[in-house]
Parts: sequence; structure tokens; C-alpha cells
Amino acid sequence: MYTIYREVHPPTGVEHCIECHFFDSCRKSLVVAAASALRVYELHSSKPEGARNGTGAQLVLAGEYQLYGNVQSLHKVQLSQTKRDTLLLSFKDAKLSLVEYDPENNDLRTVSLHCFEEDELSGGLVNNFHRPVVRVDPDGRCATMLVYGHHLAVLPFRHDVVFDEQEPTSPTTPSAGHTTKDFLPSYTVDLQSLTERVCNVKDIQFLHGYNSPTVFVLYEPIPTWAGRITLRRDTHCIVAISLNTSDHTSPVIWTVGNLPFDCCYALPVPRPIGGMVIVGANSLLYLNQSSPPYGVSLNSTAESTSNFPLRKQTALCITMDCSHAVFVSDEHFVATLRGGEIFVFTLVPEGMRGVRNILCEKVASSVITSCVCKLLDNFLFFGSRLGNSIVLSYTRKAHDFEDSLEASNKKRKVEQAIGEDLEDLEVYGMDAKTGPQLHTFKFEVCDSLLNIGPIANVTLGEPVFLSEEFTQGGIELELVACSGHGKNGALSVLQRGVRPQVVTTFELPGCTNMWTVFSKDDQDSSNSHSFLILRRQESTMVLRTGQEITELDALGFATQAPTVFVGNVGGGRFIVQVTCTDVRLLKGEQQMHFLPLDMGGGVKSCDITDPYGVILLVDGAIVLLELKEENGCASLAIEWPEVKKGSPIVVMSTYTDCSGLFTTEASDHQLTSAMVQPSPAVAKTSQSSVDEEDELLYGDIKQEKKEESSSVQQSSPHQQKTSHSKTHWCVICREDGSLEIYRIPDFQLVYCIRNFSTCRRTLIDSGPMSSSMPAAAPTSNEQSVQEVLIAGLGPEGTYPHLLALVDRELVVYKAFSHVQIQNPGHLHIRFSKATHKVLLSDRKSSKVPSPSSQPDGTDSKDEHIFVPRLRQFRDVGGLNGVFICGPYPHWLLMSHRAALHIHPMSIDGEVISFAPFHNVNCPNGFLYFNSEGELRICVLPSHLSYDSYWPVRKVPLKNTAHFVSYHMESKTHAVITSVATPVTMVPRLNGDEMEQMDTVERDEQFPYPSEKKFYLQLYSPQSWEVVPHTKFGLEHLDRVTSMKVLRLRSQETLSGRKEYIVVGATTVCGEDVTCRGKILIFDVTEVIPEPGKPLTKHKLKCLYNQEQKGPISALESVEGLLLSCMGQKIFMWHFKDNKDLVGVAFIDTEIYVHTAHALKNFILIGDVTRSVQLLRYQENLKTLSLISQDPLPANVYACGYVIDGHQLSFIVSDDQQNLMLLQYQPELPESCGGLYLIRRTDFNVCAHVNAFFHVQSRSSAPLGASREVKQMMTDKRHVTFLAALDGRIGLVLPIVEKMFRRLHMLQIRLAQGLPHTAGLNPKSYRMFRSSQPILYCPQRNMLDGELLWQYTQLSWKDKTDFAKQIGTTPTQILEDLKEIDKVTAHF
Repeated sequence: MYTIYREVHPPTGVEHCIECHFFDSCRKSLVVAAASALRVYELHSSKPEGARNGTGAQLVLAGEYQLYGNVQSLHKVQLSQTKRDTLLLSFKDAKLSLVEYDPENNDLRTVSLHCFEEDELSGGLVNNFHRPVVRVDPDGRCATMLVYGHHLAVLPFRHDVVFDEQEPTSPTTPSAGHTTKDFLPSYTVDLQSLTERVCNVKDIQFLHGYNSPTVFVLYEPIPTWAGRITLRRDTHCIVAISLNTSDHTSPVIWTVGNLPFDCCYALPVPRPIGGMVIVGANSLLYLNQSSPPYGVSLNSTAESTSNFPLRKQTALCITMDCSHAVFVSDEHFVATLRGGEIFVFTLVPEGMRGVRNILCEKVASSVITSCVCKLLDNFLFFGSRLGNSIVLSYTRKAHDFEDSLEASNKKRKVEQAIGEDLEDLEVYGMDAKTGPQLHTFKFEVCDSLLNIGPIANVTLGEPVFLSEEFTQGGIELELVACSGHGKNGALSVLQRGVRPQVVTTFELPGCTNMWTVFSKDDQDSSNSHSFLILRRQESTMVLRTGQEITELDALGFATQAPTVFVGNVGGGRFIVQVTCTDVRLLKGEQQMHFLPLDMGGGVKSCDITDPYGVILLVDGAIVLLELKEENGCASLAIEWPEVKKGSPIVVMSTYTDCSGLFTTEASDHQLTSAMVQPSPAVAKTSQSSVDEEDELLYGDIKQEKKEESSSVQQSSPHQQKTSHSKTHWCVICREDGSLEIYRIPDFQLVYCIRNFSTCRRTLIDSGPMSSSMPAAAPTSNEQSVQEVLIAGLGPEGTYPHLLALVDRELVVYKAFSHVQIQNPGHLHIRFSKATHKVLLSDRKSSKVPSPSSQPDGTDSKDEHIFVPRLRQFRDVGGLNGVFICGPYPHWLLMSHRAALHIHPMSIDGEVISFAPFHNVNCPNGFLYFNSEGELRICVLPSHLSYDSYWPVRKVPLKNTAHFVSYHMESKTHAVITSVATPVTMVPRLNGDEMEQMDTVERDEQFPYPSEKKFYLQLYSPQSWEVVPHTKFGLEHLDRVTSMKVLRLRSQETLSGRKEYIVVGATTVCGEDVTCRGKILIFDVTEVIPEPGKPLTKHKLKCLYNQEQKGPISALESVEGLLLSCMGQKIFMWHFKDNKDLVGVAFIDTEIYVHTAHALKNFILIGDVTRSVQLLRYQENLKTLSLISQDPLPANVYACGYVIDGHQLSFIVSDDQQNLMLLQYQPELPESCGGLYLIRRTDFNVCAHVNAFFHVQSRSSAPLGASREVKQMMTDKRHVTFLAALDGRIGLVLPIVEKMFRRLHMLQIRLAQGLPHTAGLNPKSYRMFRSSQPILYCPQRNMLDGELLWQYTQLSWKDKTDFAKQIGTTPTQILEDLKEIDKVTAHF
């Protein structure tokens, strides 16, 4: 079986973050790493009306880059003679890449590559368990990376200005853009060969304030754990190593031993204090080479587990394991604990280099973080892989001790804690400030980044708000995933496409285009559309839109001829109607001006940029219209501007710039450094999401309301207060593929791109074309441009994007600032291609049409009239963007986040025309015509968030969601959640049984451990609220290990099957008590609802609740029988009379089975260490038998099926992030007669896959095919979807061998011929990984869809070259990719 893997939803969990000067030295950016995705954000000001915070800010996406490797560590450094920071990225196993922003192409540029994966460094390790941590010296003198846990790789940086001689280079040479003068040769330091033998390294950091780079290493030479602290404690040590980068010596200058065994990580203290803070689970230590060590205990456990002298902190009980901290000032650092609590720690200095106390204060509660960094001067970013990442603003206020009695009491407490001598106050007075000031911190939520990971479980459900018009074409599904952890737990409801809500439908056959226009009066302040104009083949229909839609008689509008264009000028007060032979100016229904156009063979297209209009005639001439208002009378002035002679003009559009980016004058700052797009003004943010994060932030802590300050803070985020005047531009595209931009109204050529139709990666101004220069004649193998559009995306239209349909495929470019030196008077911009995965054309159905042909294929009398497919809209459901009409319609959206998202809308087939529509009965809606000639008036569902990779609705649960399953009969979702509660009781043992629970009493500073209390609840998909009276709590110590909705045998239904909610639980009381299990079976019954409470019509009834002899590790249904896995034993049960389970069959397996999936009478089980086994249940013999198994070991995470017609494969994911496809083929010799499963595919997805689910693939028939053809071309293969812990969603699709061979050759060429960011190799990225050496040759029968889809973003020349290398054509390759995209277009 041949398959392809494709990622349909990128990872969203943030694992690393850092603040740096990514673009230039004048702007600070936030760089976050989410697995293999690198995203760059900027902090912009935003103060919504009625907002409570006075320092409102939000994150705006400035760049997103995909890597062929998961980022293991992230840091920054500024190299010599550079205007921006360079990022240091580390990857498995020991790779280090230096990348920086490339202002020429608006992309990442690889600076230097370093690989330390030699055998002498790995020490024979097959699997590297040590993360390659990267650290940079505070003064930028060198960087280090931990290699295989016992080596330090040192990369020195050179900061000298000029060198006459070429230095010797390291084995890895830097790339273009930096010379080897920026780097000295890298070398490694063996930590085990030092005077102090260093092993088991916990953390490495650089110390501040040393003349030479000094590395601080925290390590544990002899490990221990909490169960052996009576014999071995205080096992951690530290060593400081001075790095001499010139002679490669590394002397040890400082050592300290006998530190507490629970030390977690080190936090360097900035100057002037210096030193290092060691963060332990139960204590905080401060170490400095010039002062004695100092430590404080965080709870009462620290005193009994360590002999290190610790100062006791009264009324403090916290643990710092899994915490993250960052310094916000010289003596204050903020730490987030594993529960999300935010604490501020204050170092009380003593002298110049010493600390005499550490103060602690809880200030707020936030998300559970995985990384934290400081932004600007008063912002913090908390990145999370367990919930949404948030941005907090904080204010710091120093207490004046003389203000009140309360403040003086606080001061006395501080003086007592510090041990300050009161005689000093008498000598020096109060103004001497001999002690530190007490600061108060206040935090406020500013913004958040959505995260749907980690996905623990996934189920398929039916969408509730689906219009009746869309229920005839087939079953529509939605994904419901268990996301988050703890108080960040939620249900994520995902839809891949847009499903509009239909208000009403009209049948209007023969309409090919439509427009909606305003007709505003001086007293009218509403923004409702007044007229709807429909173009037919030989006439025009005008409708008035009010409370009702009525047709108008022939007044001022032209109705006897087809309309070319209708739009508004004069701020919506006037209407311009353009036909093939004339132009009309109307105010309401009254005609104001009439202009005949008898030249040029008729009008081809028109576009408006208020107050101008540009008309393109059939012969290629350009006509300019301008609105004139004199003495209360409006008219249109016509001009015939001169355009550069050349190839005939085929398409044209206009653009109104509000960003200030389209300018021919460069500022002084632009002349000194090329910058990207300036920070635009950002619109209002959604207050509901901020309120939700505020609830997480504050919890039960009472905070005083912050007084809004009118003064602008010095540390405010990037703000754009300059209001740019609107400028008007016209873009045209010629037949030879060149694109030109003219300034309106003088029509001066300001930008020219030759061979635009080749779709290069970066579009550069080619300069003015000379009249003597011959035009490039179009050849048969070049692409043709069907449409071009420059749209200002974003809330205020401040992000210009160039969109084009080239060879019926969508091409999107983003404009960025770049100073033009060679072409004075031209625009100082360039265009970089935006990456997307959208394929619009169906190349099997028809040939590529010419730009003047009808997209719907109808025979029109006016074939020269251009019908645009790119329709720009504003304020449709509060969103702005471009709608793409055609066989495969899409929404191209950009919100305040400035992230470009493209969502398909394939639920209603082909869309002929589209227009925004705002009406009393349809607020902020839209209209569209489908292929059946039906006009649908729709609105976007408001419960979904479209500012994400998929439209999503995140339902907060405030606790951890473990399992979710859809109950089809009641149309509800069963969810297993858990709440962490402190453990204050321990079981009393009586032999192998638990007799009772005894209460354990400890002091108030004792940190009690926590356990989970599990609940079963039903959720209604209508409002995603808990169905009343359906919450069932499990008993103490019961842990749910499996929950499914299973169809079991029942005599209550005609089919003999009925859905039951089956829960498997395990009771663990320690190693001295035998582990037990429990099976619970529930039925969802329908009752009479309570008045006014429609959700009460369902009730949860427990039918079976009995203890089992072993732990219930997995559940499944096989031919109506219940299969339960109890460790290594598997039992088959018959649920008889809804009362009892009767045993039917059993079998013993390997070690511990934790997942099971059934298909008919076959059961695939996954073992925790012994891979998978295939079982069969025989009804006539009532036996379970083993058919085959995987002979190779694997720690299974999840398993499922891959179906391709009559072929069946088993898909397995393991702890090494591998995907394995196995088949049962007893005819092969290597299967030993069917005893062993044959591995057919080994592929690495670089993510822990936790769930599989499969859906039948869609038809591959071309658009417009009959039902018989669709059924004939519908194969029986299934698409297997997978969900990972980092938030990504992927799919595996079986393909035919011919397509596989063709795409496999293309994949090899792309891996070898394309430049890859950070020098990463796509082939090694997808290679099979094993935790132990095995004699096995991995099978490579799965294609990498992420690499193959890069082919769609190449230029036409590169597409042709790669296709020729494998002996095919670009059309054939794109046809294969489109077929894959079409059959997997689910959700």
C-alpha cells in the first residue's frame, strides 16, 4: 500500500519564546517556536472603547516560517556590523543553525550551520535523551550548546571591525550574507574531563559581569530521588567554567557542592547584583562567587529533605517544579508555577554583590506556561503548550512608608525580615533608603494566542447550526477535541470550511454577476445597502433592498443592456453604473449624468477607487472617470490617459492605499536601513476573549481597579499615530505577462514587473520599460493571468496584498517596504509570495480559459465582458478580506492579528458571483449565486472564530478533559473530565486489600499532593452547556482509563443494537495493594423536559457498575459484544438484559494493552511495549484467537486502520513520533506463514500522535459531473486523520502506485533542489527513529505532503524544470495534488 501524509492543521502549542530585534534595531519583536513553526509577532497598541486597561496591546503576526525540524532551543545574538539580531535554533540530535531576517526577500536567511553529531561526541548513544540547550553570553562573545549531555559546543563570535587575513573556518561554513569574519572556529569542551567531573547536567547558564565568558553548570553527579533522601540527599553541585575562545582552554574557577536534591534550573541575575538563582522544587538559592550562599525554603518539606542552611519563610507554601521565571528588573523576577500562579520574587541586596533576603508575593493567576519572556519594559508573554498563550501588562509601584499606618506596618515587617539595624536610621535618617523599597505589581491581560493542543482525544459529531439547504448533498461532520490541561482545559469544536447560515433563497436563473450599492442621504447614517443589481446575459435587474426585496421599474438605471460594473463614489452618496456603451451617475434612483462610450469596441471591465473610476475597453484603451461636484450638482469628468505602449492590456484593477506603504518618497530611516512594513494602526479587539483570560488571571485574588492614565508610558508598544492620506493606484497586466502600477490621476508609471506570470518568489521593480525594448512574446508553456487585484487587508486595510489568478491558480503576494535606489520616482516596495496550500483549478474538467471567457461556461452575447472572481468585501460578520468565486470557493481573511487565513466553502458547490450585503434582516451578511442559479442570502455563524487555521469554537471547561465521544441517538457528547484535589488521606492496608482511608495531618506549610476526581458529563452541541442532571462523579481513587460510546446488543431496538456509554476505570492504591478496575455502563434516556429548560430532555441512567478483577485499560465493541482489556488479559462480555455482563471469551496477550480498535470481528490491540497484535473473534466457537503480531518492539501511543478498497493496513504511532503501516500478508516468506505482520511504511511526523479516526474519501469526479459519474469515481478508500499533542492535525491517504512513483521522484528532486530554511534536510526529518538498535531496514512507502505542496508555490520556470527532471509536466503534477486535495476535503 502506498500512502501520502499531509498536515492540514499546523501546531499551535508554544514551547519557546524570546524577544529580539528581528527586523531591525529600531523595533522589538516576539519570536515564538511551536514545534516546527517559527512565528514572529509585534506588539501594537490597542485601546478598545470601554476597555478597562489603560495599556492595551495586542500581538500582530509579522512573519511565519515552517522548518523541517522541531525547535529544541531558541536564543538570540547580535553579530558585528548587523542591524538586527540573529536567531540560534537547535535541533535534534545536536544541530545548531543561525538564521536572520532577509530584508531583500522578506524571508529567513541561513547564516551559519553547525553539526556536532560525531560518534566520539555521542558516545555510542542510539537515542539522545538530552535536549540541546543553547545559551548566549550576555555580552555576545560566544554561544554554547549542550551536546549529548556531557559536551559543550562553543561557538565564538568576533566583534572586531577589520581583519586583514582570512581566519580558518570551522567544518561548517556560514552562508552568504555573513563572512567567516563574524565567527571563530567552533570547538567542544568535554565536561567529564574537567577537574570536576560533570555529568547529569540539569542546566547551563552564562554569568553576568565576568571579563571572560563564564558558563555556570548545574549538575547532579550521583542521582537520587525522594524515596532515598534518608540515605542520600543534597546531591546537586555547580561549577563555573571560564571559556577562553582564543586558545580553547576551559579552567574551572568556582565550585559549590551539597545543594538540595530537587534543584530544577538556574536563573542568572543581571548586574549590578550578579550571581545565580537556583530554583528548586522546595527552595530558592542564591549563589555568588564573592559572597556566601543564601537560601530560603518555600514549604516545610525543604527542611526535612535538605541539610543546606535555608531561611524559613512564614505563611508560604508553594512548589517550584515545572515553573518558569524571568527577571523584570535588576532585583525582581516573575515566576509562574505549575498551577498557573504568578509570583514576584524580590532579591534584597547586601552591598554590591550579595543578597540577604528573598521576598515572595503572589500577584495573580494565569495559564499553565511552558516559556516566559519580557516584552518591552512593562509587558510579559506567557507561552503555553497546555492552553492559550497570553500577553500581560504589569505596573510596578513603590510604597511610600510614610503614607499610612498600614504602610508603616509593612515596613516594619520588612525591616524585621531583613534584620536591618534601626540605629542606621537614626544616623543616616529616613531619606538614606538603607533598605529596599517594597513594590506592588499589578497584572492585566492584553491579548491571547489560540491553542487547541494538546489534543488528548477526538470524536466526530454532527453540526447543529446547519441550514436545510446543505443537508441534501451528504453528511457534514465537525471535530470535537479534548484540549488543554487543568484550568486551561477546553473542548475545541473544529470545522475545516465555512458553513454559512442561509437566511433565504431565491431562484433566479441566468444571472452571471451582481453588485450591492449604498444610496446614502445627508441625514442617513445607516450603512445598509439600498440596491441589488443583477446582470443577466442581455439585460439587468435592479432590486431595492429594505424590509423586503422588490424589483424596480426602469428609472435611472439601465436595464435593457447587461451591466459591466456598479459601484459607489462620493462616500456612498452616488452610484456609477457602467454598461458596454455608456456610463451613468445616479443618486438613488435618479440619474444625474450620462456619458456615452462609442469608442474602443465596448467596455470590458471597470473598477472604482473613490472618487475615480477606471474603465478598460475591449481594444485595450484606458478611460479615467472623476466625480465632480459643483453648486450641488454632480457629474463625471472623462479623461483618456496615456499608458505606456506595449503588449495589449488584459486585466485591470484599482487600489486605494491607506497604509502609507505605496509611496515614491523614502524617509530618512528607510534610506539608512531597509525595513519591512511599518506597524499599522490596529482596530478594536474582541473584549470577550480578554474577559475570559482576566478570569484566569485574577482568580480569587482581589485587585484594585487601575486608574487610567492619560499620559503615554515610555514603554508603550509600537504605535502608529500618523494618519496617512489616501492615495489611488491602478494596476494593469498585459498579455505578455508583465504587470504595471500607475498613479491616479496623472497615470505615471511607478512600478513595473516583467514576466509577472512566472510567479517568482519575490517581485522586484524592473524599472521603466523603454519604448525600443521589444516586448516578450507569450509562449505556449507560459502561464496566463486571468485576474489581478491589490487589496488592503486587515481591519483598516493597512496590509496591502497582491492577488492574482494565474493559470486559474491563486497567487498571493505581500507588499513590504524596500528602498528603490536604481529607479527614482518609483514605489519603494517589493512583493514576497505568501505561502498557502489552496488549489483552485480542476484540470481534468476543462482547459484553461482565456481572461475574457465566461467562468461559468455559458454562451453570452457579450463575451468580452470580464467577470471577476476575486471579490473584496468589508465587514462581513465583522471580517474583511477577499472572496474567491469559482468551482472551489474560498474565503481569504485577515483580522486584527494580521494573519492570513484561507478557508474553503465547498458545502454548496460552485459559486458564480458574490457580494457583501448589509440589511435590517441580514446584518453584515453576504449574497452569492451557486451553479444551480439560486441566490442565497446568508450570514456567517457568529459562534466560530475565523482568526485561526480552521474555524474553531473553544468551549472552556476549567478542568482537564480526557475523553469525548458522540452519542448519536441523543445527539449529545459524553465527556470525561477531572478536577485536581489535594490528597489528605492515605489507605490503610489489610493484606492485599484496602481497609479504610486514614486522614493525614500536616502543618500549614506542607504541600499536599493532588489527585484527580473524575466526572462523566453530557454536553449539548447547541449551546455547549452541561445537560442538567447528567453529571456523574466516580468514587475516590477511581481513575478513568477509557470511555467510548459503543453499540451493544439489545432487545429494545429493531436493529438489535443500542448505543451505550461505557466507562472503564482503574483503582490504584500503591504497589502493596492489588490494582482493581471497574466497568460502568450508562444509557441516555429521553424524558419530558422541564418548562423553559429544553436541555433537560435527556437523563443519564447507570445500568451497570461493578468491580472487576483487574484494571480496565481499554474498551471496544465487537459484533455487539463488549471487549474489555485488563492489563494483559482480554475478555469478551455480553451485556444481558441491561443488568449484567456475561463472559463469552478471553485471551492472554503480552504486557499491558491500553488501546483497542475493532473492524467487524477483527481486533487490533496496542501494547505499551510490544507493538500491536491482531485478534479475531469467532462467533460460532465463542473464542478469541491471535492471528498475527508485529515482531519488532514499539511503545504504542495509538493505533487505527487504513482502508484502500480491498486492502487493509494497520497504522500505529509510538513514543518516537513514528507512524508505521503494517499489513497481514501470510503469502510472504518473511511473515512466517502469517505469524508476523509486515511493515510497509515507516514515517516520522515529529509529533506524538494520540488519536486516529477515519472517514470515507470524497469523490474525485470533476466538478459538474452527474451523480452516476460521481458514484462510479467514488472509491472505497478511507482518509485516516490523526491528532497530535502539539495541536497539529494530519491525514494519511492511500494512493495508486503510478501516482506514488511520480510524486516520489518529485519529492526526491525537491529535497535536493530547493533551499531549505536553517539548512534542515526534509529526508532526515521524516526518517524512522528507534529507541534501541534493531536489525531492520525502514520502509519508505509514504510521501511527505508538506514537501510536495511546496511545488505549488514555485515559479513557472522552476515547476517546468522539476517536471522535466522526472519526465512529466507541471499540469500532471498539479492534477495529482488537486485530486489528493479534493478527496480529502472533509469537515
